Amino acid sequence: MKIKTLIVDDDEISIMLTNILLKDSSVFKEIGTYMDGTYALEHLKEEYSKDAHYIIFLDINMPLMNGWEFLDEIKNFTSQKNTSVFMLSSSTDKLDIEKADAINLVKGFFSKPLKEENINKIHELISE
Repeated sequence: MKIKTLIVDDDEISIMLTNILLKDSSVFKEIGTYMDGTYALEHLKEEYSKDAHYIIFLDINMPLMNGWEFLDEIKNFTSQKNTSVFMLSSSTDKLDIEKADAINLVKGFFSKPLKEENINKIHELISE
């Protein structure tokens, strides 16, 4: 199965660091970056296929469309069978973590910046 990775974050430094970690991994090959949920949503709607697997690293606080709004939209056409979302946020608010845990597409919640040990955990979660 082909794995497509999206980084959706309005912080350029966070995107750069996440991209470096993912490229160093043997799992994440095709990586797209988006500075806002609206652009990522447009891309995903256009190219979504049940034959591919999507890994999405999603920030919560972004302009135009935040992470929660993005999740509300993609749950209408994606499946948790081939779509895994990992929240990547500077928020440490318990309510954000609990809200993410209640959404089936969300497989994990990580604090920025993403760390190498998080990549190992993510790999385990998407291999299950």
